[in-house]
Amino acid sequence: MGIHCEVRKCTGCGVCAVACMDEKDIQPPLLRKIVRKERMEGGELQLTFNSQSCFHCVTTRCATVCPTGSILRDTETGIVIHDNAPCIGCGKCATACPFGAIFFNTDHIIQKCDGCIDRVRQGLLPVCVEACPQQALEWEPGTK
Repeated sequence: MGIHCEVRKCTGCGVCAVACMDEKDIQPPLLRKIVRKERMEGGELQLTFNSQSCFHCVTTRCATVCPTGSILRDTETGIVIHDNAPCIGCGKCATACPFGAIFFNTDHIIQKCDGCIDRVRQGLLPVCVEACPQQALEWEPGTK
């Protein structure tokens, strides 16, 4: 479940990140980042790109270490969300995330991809998936 990138289709254009930024009205650091990988193959430089954000993991290390229960899985959609109200800003969730998908914004409040949960509840795709001109992003719903 979650948003997955088909690396062979991703061109690293960043449209997904801009769409997310516009939808959520946020400034960098972005909830979605483009990872660029370089490798030599047959004497030629090969570039691949991977659009990444929170993977909404089945086993959520971030939620396990949160002392206030601020990170939880939505039972309807399976999306891992962050509730700012009980959050004490300790950063344990950010440290526990192996993908670097949780960070503090400029107001020292934890931010992470919420999978466009409001859109998903309306039967729409997350905005990054909808915006991708290469159709490299796929939404896999579920509560696994």
